[in-house]
Amino acid sequence: MVFRVLIWVIVIYFMVKGATRCYDLGYRVFTEDALAPKGYGHEVEVEIPVDFNAKELGELFESKGLSRDAILFALQYYASEYREDVKGGTYTFSTEQTAEEMFAQIASVTQAKELEEKGQEVLLENSESSEAGESMDMNIPDEMEGNTEPETGGDAGSPAAGNSQEGF
Repeated sequence: MVFRVLIWVIVIYFMVKGATRCYDLGYRVFTEDALAPKGYGHEVEVEIPVDFNAKELGELFESKGLSRDAILFALQYYASEYREDVKGGTYTFSTEQTAEEMFAQIASVTQAKELEEKGQEVLLENSESSEAGESMDMNIPDEMEGNTEPETGGDAGSPAAGNSQEGF
């Protein structure tokens, strides 16, 4: 009988410890502060490999001193809205940044690079088409071409004509 009670006490103890750890980790995924307060951080350069997974990313950031816990950082990566935009490359981060701020920084650099590449592709396409003697057909509204005269007509007593007969 005593042995059975002892087993139940041990089981309940580990269940409570496990539930507490899970709650703590889940809470920290969304509320983790930066490692250093504003004004006291330092910058760290990180080279993220092209073919990384979340666990490797967490371990990398923990080894560079940008995260307290690799598992927590991996979970924050999965919960981040920027997850699809995180790409490999060399980045400079500060210990004053949260994980979400780091992901946003990577995403903004990635998006800027993609826009730059698209811009270069468009320039190449345009230069190729102009070399071939093709004209570029642009649909520019009349207002943009200098024809800025307002249209006339309509009801003379309408508010748009400025002769409103209603009193406010």
